[in-house]
Amino acid sequence: MQLIPSLVGLLIVMVTLAPPLFAAAAKEPEELWQELNKLPADERQKRLVAGAKSEGGKAIIYGNISSDHLERLRVDFDKRYGIKIDGYRASGERVANRLLTEARAGKLDADVMAPSNEHMPALIKAGIAGRYHSPERAAFGEIFLDKQGYWVAWDYNIAVIAYNTRMVAPADAPKKYEDFLEPKWKGNFALDMDPDKSVMGWFKTWGEERTKKYLQGISKNDVVVRKSHTLMAQLLCAGEFKAAIDLYAYRLADMKHTRGCPVEISYPNPTPATPSPIGVVKKTPRPHAAALLLDYILSEPAQKIFSESGRISGRRDVKPRYADLDIQAKGVKVLVLTPEDAVQFDRPYQQLREEYLLHR
Repeated sequence: MQLIPSLVGLLIVMVTLAPPLFAAAAKEPEELWQELNKLPADERQKRLVAGAKSEGGKAIIYGNISSDHLERLRVDFDKRYGIKIDGYRASGERVANRLLTEARAGKLDADVMAPSNEHMPALIKAGIAGRYHSPERAAFGEIFLDKQGYWVAWDYNIAVIAYNTRMVAPADAPKKYEDFLEPKWKGNFALDMDPDKSVMGWFKTWGEERTKKYLQGISKNDVVVRKSHTLMAQLLCAGEFKAAIDLYAYRLADMKHTRGCPVEISYPNPTPATPSPIGVVKKTPRPHAAALLLDYILSEPAQKIFSESGRISGRRDVKPRYADLDIQAKGVKVLVLTPEDAVQFDRPYQQLREEYLLHR
């Protein structure tokens, strides 16, 4: 007969002696992250690592980070913290769809998410994206992060003009988009079938009417349209055409330095770029692991893993592997197309793409 009162008494003592444990369990992740950010850096880091281990010793990411990069991150993260990285890797669209589907079903089990640029607004609106002001944000330029704390660009992709140096002399090299309206380029330049970065950059700087007139102009000048940015770069290297618009700078630089591709990059003013956003999941079941993993991916060591393969980091202290990509040293003016821009310009972009590029 004494068991029940004794058990109740024991529970009362446990609750009395350990109120922080019960209070912490009731906190929302965003509240916990705010409190952690008030701690000294060393203490904060210790709590993140200890908390992540108590949450199961793993961090789950849903993202479109390439498998080779993800594997290098996984090995380094485990070595540093004793925490495993697991997750789901797919295209940005598939990542967004999975996040939305699992959230609606109440089965979302992710800590960090890295969808494509255009899907971030929908994830914010759906209440899936969380706000977390990682201390690593301070190392990034303002154009590479969301002021409300939803995302930071773990990478950004620059769309440029490029030309074959065996076919074009430096004095004749194209410097701006309008150069391709000249008769000398007729039928000797190319544009990818899905040039969203360049076209949306034109929308943002020129407006829709001027963008439409430009597409009309290069169409009359017999622009060559091909599908796949990789194929376009390969064809340019092979001399299938003299120059191209909307090629990816990191891919061109890599082909130039590792395969001997005779290509040079021209950075238009401004040069359009899209961020690759990464952020935390608002209702993550592992808030310590989520913060620890995001901090790590944005840190200098992790960003160097990306830059070593030719990618471009938004961190001020991480230089690109190739001098061709050092836009800070070159003084390149970058026009970042935000997730909101991608949503705003998608419909007019698809209309012009259908009219001038898909049926050529």
